[in-house]
Amino acid sequence: MARARNIKPALFTNEILGVGHPLCTLLFQGLWLLADKEGRLEDRPLRIKAEIFPYREADVDAMLHWLAHKGFIVRYSASGKAFIEVCNFTKHQNPHKNEKESEIPSISEGCITSDFLGTRSEIIGTTRADSLSSDSDLLIPDSLIPDVLNPDSKPLPVAEAPAPSNVKVLNPKPKQKTEAQIANTNTWDSYTIAYLDRYGVEPVRNAKVNGQVAQLVQRLGADEAPGVAAFYVSINDSFFIRASHEFGLLVARAEGIRTQWLTGRQVNAVTARQMENTQANISAAQEASRSILEGGNSNAFLRRNR
Repeated sequence: MARARNIKPALFTNEILGVGHPLCTLLFQGLWLLADKEGRLEDRPLRIKAEIFPYREADVDAMLHWLAHKGFIVRYSASGKAFIEVCNFTKHQNPHKNEKESEIPSISEGCITSDFLGTRSEIIGTTRADSLSSDSDLLIPDSLIPDVLNPDSKPLPVAEAPAPSNVKVLNPKPKQKTEAQIANTNTWDSYTIAYLDRYGVEPVRNAKVNGQVAQLVQRLGADEAPGVAAFYVSINDSFFIRASHEFGLLVARAEGIRTQWLTGRQVNAVTARQMENTQANISAAQEASRSILEGGNSNAFLRRNR
């Protein structure tokens, strides 16, 4: 869950970020919002992309590697899981007193770093920020960016230093995608974001699922498929819930789910029975009315006047 944090103006004049891809700056800003009160978060590039770049093509893993190489973050592992720690986070932030404590181990607890950063003492602050009151929610403009982003900080490389060769990795040639590929990507991204919100994990994607995504787009069209895919995950039908909203069920019932999406009405087993009972009552009433008009036989419910 993203949180409100503070940003220093120095972010926009930093010489390191200035020679990198612009999306690196945006990604770095987003990491501050996703990090917990100790500046840590799970190193899950796909999930980070869904949170920060939901509508944009971006190689998040490559950009995270670049940020780590330049000393903005630490990428490390602990107990078989990958994590990220934003450098100098605790030095420049005083999270709200009611914010949940971090459940992620720090890099000082026997963890293994996965990207070269130099010595830890050079990149991680040890003192708490003094720019925010612990019981205040006010945002102070000059309280966020770590020391490595301050143009006046000594550790910064000089501006005339040659740009690193790996920067070109962050400037790939635009990939020419077909309209169908773009539609498939948009549909899967919409489904993934909704799935993450509901289940807290990423849905499985493989060759079979890729084919199902393409089939859904062909049946519903590029404009409607993303919206239907996201709506599907919100349906509280026991049949779908037991299957954890598996994508194949969406394809199997695409047209019916589209109708529910367009009308804004979810239909599950309960609402279906209610509709069936209502229709049965209407049919019985129509039959009784027709019998009266035609002078039908009398019965326990219908007696003719003599």
